[in-house]
Formats: sequence, C-alpha cells, structure tokens
Amino acid sequence: MHSDLEKLVARGKIEEVTGEQLDAVPPGTFVVHKSWGAGKVKEWDRLNLKVIVDFEGKPDHALGMKFAGLSLTPVEEGTFYAQRFADPDGMKDMAKADSPSLVKMALEQNDRKLFLDQLEQMVKGTIVDEGKYKSWWDSTKKKLRQDRQFVVPSKRTEPLQLREEGGEPSDDLINDFREARDLKAKVGAVETIIKDLNVFDEPAEALGPIVSEISDAAKRGVKLQFVPAIELILSREELASKLKGFKTPEEEISIADLLASEKGKIPELLETLSLTRMRQILKAFPTAFKDEWINEMLGQLPQCNLRSTTEIANFLAKEKEEKSFVDYMANGLQQRSLSSDALAWICRERDGMAKDLIDPSLSLSVISSLEASQLNEDGAVRVANRLRDLLSDDQQLIPDLIADANINTIRNFSSRLVTCAAFDELTRKSLMARIIKMHPEVQDLVGQRERKQEDEILIVSEQSLVDRKAAFDKLVKEEIPQNREDIKIARSYGDLRENFEYKSAKDYQRVLLKRQDDWERDLKLANPTDFGNPDTSQVSIGTVVNLDSTQGGESLTYTVLGAWDSDPDKGIIPYLSKRGSLMLEKKVGEVVSMPTSDGNELEYKITGISAYKS
Repeated sequence: MHSDLEKLVARGKIEEVTGEQLDAVPPGTFVVHKSWGAGKVKEWDRLNLKVIVDFEGKPDHALGMKFAGLSLTPVEEGTFYAQRFADPDGMKDMAKADSPSLVKMALEQNDRKLFLDQLEQMVKGTIVDEGKYKSWWDSTKKKLRQDRQFVVPSKRTEPLQLREEGGEPSDDLINDFREARDLKAKVGAVETIIKDLNVFDEPAEALGPIVSEISDAAKRGVKLQFVPAIELILSREELASKLKGFKTPEEEISIADLLASEKGKIPELLETLSLTRMRQILKAFPTAFKDEWINEMLGQLPQCNLRSTTEIANFLAKEKEEKSFVDYMANGLQQRSLSSDALAWICRERDGMAKDLIDPSLSLSVISSLEASQLNEDGAVRVANRLRDLLSDDQQLIPDLIADANINTIRNFSSRLVTCAAFDELTRKSLMARIIKMHPEVQDLVGQRERKQEDEILIVSEQSLVDRKAAFDKLVKEEIPQNREDIKIARSYGDLRENFEYKSAKDYQRVLLKRQDDWERDLKLANPTDFGNPDTSQVSIGTVVNLDSTQGGESLTYTVLGAWDSDPDKGIIPYLSKRGSLMLEKKVGEVVSMPTSDGNELEYKITGISAYKS
C-alpha cells in the first residue's frame, strides 16, 4: 500500500480496505465509473479525504475516498475507456473509418464478450452521436459479419463475441454451431459456415456430421421453436447442396415431414420467412400433403398477409392451378369471408389474375372490411392495414371499383367512406374527390358530414384550447416521430414474433395515431369561450351549481365548464361528463340523480346556480 494511504489508515482516517482499493487507482490512473464514464485520477486530497478525478465533461470532480474506492475501476492505458478519455477525437475518427477495430477494443475491455446494450452504452453519445448511433451500428454490424473474428448475435439477448486468436477457422465455425444455445443462433452459425466454406480443406468430410447434428437439433426444438426449426432444415439443405459428392441421408427429417406434422403453425411460418425461403416451403407442399396439397395451401389463405397470398397465387399459377386459386377467391367474395389482405390482392391484381373477380359488389366488400378491421380484441385502432393503404395510394383503384356500379351502390359506398374511421379527414376528402369527379351527384354526402360536424361543436375554455393545441403539436412533431424511431430500433432486434419491444412500440403507435385522429377532429370542432355571461336561470356551461342531498348526505358544488376542463379536487367538471350532462338545463329546485362510485345513485336538489368567475 502507498505510504500516504498507510498513514491515513494508521490515523484512523480511512479503513484499511479503502486504502487497499485506492492503492489500485493512484494519481495518473485511467478509471471508469458507472455513472460518470471514463476519467483519470488527478490527485488524492489527503487533507479533505477526497479523490479528485477528471471525468469526461466533469473535470476536477471530488469523490469521498471510501466512495471512490468502491466505485472506481482502473483501466489500462491504451484500452477502450482510457482512449475514450485521452483521445476522444481519435476514437470518433476510428468509429467512422474503422468501426470493427473500435468494437474490437470494446470487446477486449470486457473479456471478449459484450451484450449489444453494453456496447451501446460504451459508444452512444460519447463516440457516436445519439441520433446517428442506429445507422452506425447497422453499418458496423454488416462489416463485423464479414470478419470471422467476430461472432455477431441474431438476438439482443445473446452476446457479441471476439474469437480467440490462433485457432483454426474451420474448427471455430463448427464450434460456433455446436455452442449456439438456440435454433435461431444455430441457423446463423450454419449460414456463416456456408459463407466461409472455402476455409474447409475437405468440406464434405468435415461437415457431413454437422448435417446430422442440424437434423437432430431441429427435431428436438420443432415443438417449441417451429419457425427456427424450419429455417435450420432449409439451411441444412443449402449447406448439403454445396458439399460436392455429399447426399443428405434419406432418414433425415425433411421440410415436408415438419409441415405435415405441424399444419397449424404454417401461417406463422409463411408470414415470418424471407421470400426465398417461403418459396421453398411452398414447393414442399405436394410432398407433405400428397393429393390434398392444393386444398391445404388454399386453407392457409384466411391467415395469410398480402405477401404470402401473392406468393401462393404465383405458385399455383406456375403449377397450372390458377383456376383453383381464383375459384377460392370467388367463393370467398360470395360468402363475404375474405380477409382484408385477400381483398387487397384482388384489388392489386385486378388487371391480371383477378380480372374476372372485379364487379360492383367488390367496392362494398372493401369498405366493409375496412370498417370491421378498425378494432382489434382490445378495442384499439388498427393502423397497419394494407387494404387501406392500397385504396389511398392507388389513384385508379376507386374509379375501377365503381366503374360499372349503379348509383345506389355508389351512394352506399360513398356514404360509408365519408364516415370510415380507417382514414384521416384529409384522406377521406381526397378519396371522395375521386368519386365526385366521376359522379358529381354524391357531393351532397360530403356536405351532410360537414353540417353534422357543425352540429357537434365543442365548447371549450380558451386556456384548454391553447393546452390542447400544444399537446397536439407535441404529439405530431415529437411523440409520433419518436415512436417511429422506436419501432425501427426494435425491428433491428430481430425475431418480431418474440420481440417485446417491437410489439410494445407497435401497440403504442396505434394509441398515438388514434389520439392524433381524435384530437385533429376535436380541434376542428372546438369553439373557445371565456364563459362570460352564462345563463344562470338554469344549469349551463360556465355556471357554478350548489346541490343538497335529499337523503341527509354531504352537499356538493360543481363548476360546469368546457369539454376539456376537469379538476375533480376543485369540483370542475366538463359539460359532456356524466354528471355535467345530467345537470344541464336543470333549474333551482329540480332533483338530479347522481351516480356513485359503487354503481348506485343518490338524489340531490339544486339549491343555487351562479356565474363562474375565473
């Protein structure tokens, strides 16, 4: 222990354990602190029992000696944290010019293993600007995957690793596969083997046993990890195809075997896989389901998205079974059982494979689907609707849908369109303009909606209008853009089926977009007032109402104000609230039944009405 510390311990100024801890961080030592980042010990202030540290952005920071001993971790000169403190500009240059070397330094600082959240904490905001970190990491990740010294995880729950130097590349690749903890990681390991096949002197001999190990892993995990098991078998087939002279043993489990045994999981599979792998799955249907393969393939359509529906249509057409697909769609239209994605496919293919399915009734099926798909089980608005987007973006779609329709069908379609919650106000007007251009006689439907909105004017206080506009601006300019960024970041974590961050961000997106639509409508209907000169002959907006219980309970006083005014502690309630609407237009002496928190009602007599004074 340093003599200065020994003296402090001998005089009882610090404990011996603190002296031993501080002995590891003498002046001049680079350190890292959990909260303040990288730094360098400047001095031991023995008089005040302080350790003075220059931290990043926090020079001459004093810590109590005991706290410093517990919280400072020494780092060697030239390592990641030391360089981040000593040469920040150099580290930023490295991040731009040679990001894998930067990541390698970070890994070496942490025993060659880091979770992506840890790496983000080390780099984001200090070396790479916060707003640029995601794009930097996306670019860096691609470079790391091209460099076999790095093991890049497929999930954020798995660590980024730096391989030990000096090992045989072929052995490392095989070990990566065998040490992978789940099927998704094994898929990534097999894909890396395929990419680096040239490092094997005798690929067929070295990797033949791996083919069987892949099959065994898929068999063990198929019940719990169906999609990764399928991906693993597809990777196995690709690997086997590249091994000259090697043939997969017939007894090994196949894609067809898995499809036949887990039919209920196929829709999830089709939605998740890449296009190339999805096409491989469709090719396996005839082997998996024999004579029933067409019916089994068509049976997936109710749960398929637009992409999967399109691929099934294309596959059946290639197999000369186009009529089976079109007949299925025609029957679904007749039974009104097609999903919104199936309807979107018909609309998109109206000049091609679906041309015989286009008739005037399709327009009503489309609008019915949009109305029905707006609410999910939780009552939240669904915004990810491909049919809605197609109707908005395809300028010719609505004219094509109503081209041969009679005026009654057109008016029915139009009247439902102007009230459809799937679209915001601006989009509704744009869509209606396309109809009015062809049929000016439906212009009155737009006027009826506008007149109805005028009848629904909201009375609001001037201050609440200012507050709501500010909240709306924040929603549109900050919260929604931030949510989009959160979704992008969460999507980069991979495996959307088990990605809690992605699902949470998408759920919140529904809430935000519903709020935007509601607030946009309300702001257009808002009529501000200062509540001056209210009608006090009866309960009206801007009045204070005194009520006495007819059953001997406590008296109540309510101030009835605008639609967005509420402060229960002060008795301020909106005129549209349950209690506010019950009192409106009642006069002194009248009795009102007020709901209670336990679901019952109590009667109150209005004893006074006066004007509200702000």
